[in-house]
Amino acid sequence: MSMMCAARIDRMKDKKQVKTVLRKVRRLPFIIYTWLVIGLGVWLLCYTFPLLDLDLGREFLIMVGFGVLAEWLAVVFPQGQLTGGFAVILSTYLIYGPVPAAWVNALATLLGQGVANRGNPLRTTLFNAAQYVLVVLGANFTYVLAGGASDRSLNWGNGWPLVMFVILYYLLNQLFVYIHTLPVRDGYPLLRWPDALHWDGITYLLAVPMGLLMALLYRYIGIYGTLLLFIPMLAVQFVLRFYVHLVLANRELRVLYEVAGRLGGSLNLKEIFDLLLRETRRVINFCNGVIYLWSEEKQCYLVEAALGTHAELLRGSVVQRGEGFLGQVAGSGESHLVDDTREDERTAGDIGLTQLHRSLVAVPLMAETEVLGLLVLGDKHTGFFEEKHVRVLTIIGGQASVAIANVQLGRQLDRAVITDGLTGLYNYRYFYHRALGELERARRFDEHISLVMLDIDDFKQVNKRYGHMAGDTVLAGVAGVMREQIRGCDLAARYGGDEFAVLMPQTGPNEAKHVADRLRWAVRECLFGTDDYRIQVRVAAGIATFPEDAADLDALLNTAIKGLEGE
Repeated sequence: MSMMCAARIDRMKDKKQVKTVLRKVRRLPFIIYTWLVIGLGVWLLCYTFPLLDLDLGREFLIMVGFGVLAEWLAVVFPQGQLTGGFAVILSTYLIYGPVPAAWVNALATLLGQGVANRGNPLRTTLFNAAQYVLVVLGANFTYVLAGGASDRSLNWGNGWPLVMFVILYYLLNQLFVYIHTLPVRDGYPLLRWPDALHWDGITYLLAVPMGLLMALLYRYIGIYGTLLLFIPMLAVQFVLRFYVHLVLANRELRVLYEVAGRLGGSLNLKEIFDLLLRETRRVINFCNGVIYLWSEEKQCYLVEAALGTHAELLRGSVVQRGEGFLGQVAGSGESHLVDDTREDERTAGDIGLTQLHRSLVAVPLMAETEVLGLLVLGDKHTGFFEEKHVRVLTIIGGQASVAIANVQLGRQLDRAVITDGLTGLYNYRYFYHRALGELERARRFDEHISLVMLDIDDFKQVNKRYGHMAGDTVLAGVAGVMREQIRGCDLAARYGGDEFAVLMPQTGPNEAKHVADRLRWAVRECLFGTDDYRIQVRVAAGIATFPEDAADLDALLNTAIKGLEGE
């Protein structure tokens, strides 16, 4: 990464610190909410502990074990998880009452998520356990208000209060989790909150009858009878796991299909890069995304598109092949995943992009064996990216690489039509077409426009003495000198053979003569050739200016050519 990017990072350090402070201030209400729920849940557990019948402690532990198994085998997805644990909670509530149900729920969550926490911080596990306590006791309050029987008997007369218990339990659980996850809600764009509600609703529809049957079996068989129905509930979780993963995979495939369809259209490079970052964000809600493209002129990878909170900062970065982490990715042509940039030795000592992110994924944009560019995504959280993200990005990057290569090939073909293959200057046909337009513009705005014609002296002798390959070297060398000496707005072309033309808008005769003299001197001072030979040549120059010397392009060309003959 270039020192320029590092300097810009240093200049924006204060701004970044201000943003960090503001971000923490915005998250403060959610942090307070989390610990308020935890505190209230712990207080209710302590308050209700004397109401527990410890003689049933062994049965309580068995139910806790069921709940832990349900947590361990939960169907995990970006917006949360699905578990058949409600069957355990409902049966515990019906058999033992609300207080044991709250304790069993809390302990099962603490043990289940505490061991298999899936990267969640401790406060998240504590919050989940505490909110379940509030949910159970809150749903029980509704059950009592609805006229539910104190023994929670399973009969038609007690059906409506039980329905209210299940509905309120579901709603309260969703409400607590929804508020808790608001700051990180958009972590997975392909999955929205309604999806979580839908899938969780399916789980409840399966768990409720299982819970009711477990309670019935307990009354006839005992605590071990509940196991007969809990095992099928775990099997349902496995089926649900495959269903959820299938849905998510189908949505990713749909994105890939849409990307392939759009990339197959007539897009320019900017549209391809914008599409690539935009569609990638539909799959992975990264913090920052950057696309680098190889520049033949500067011999490095330059930023062509950036999206995210630090997009403007990253636009000034460059990647040198073989230097730093991204340079190694470009050199190897292989995708790389970094879980923590501060700990990974591949990013140790890097400056720029790795300073802004804790996790990175870099995918080379390949065309056969050539690395056209890099797709780099970063996030502020460690371990944000997974191997499945690398696979998806590799597919999207492969599709984009084909589109990029096609656009670049089209540009090369377009340029080949208008340029001379040997010198790289414009050819006569294109020069004449452009010159007509420039002359008309000068006429319309009453401006000067000058033409300088150059001819290499005794060029036939160069070919005769050194060979045609040496002659080609001289022609290419003279063209290179011309490019260095003229302005960006000037139009340089190989007119034919050993003749060159330079059209200079808004240039009078005196300025044109100065440019011609400078070109003659620059060519005379150069030696063209290889280690085997060195050739020095001179050029003659003819000058013509519109409107003093000619009124149209043909007359302007003839006048300048006559000037050559005069020399």
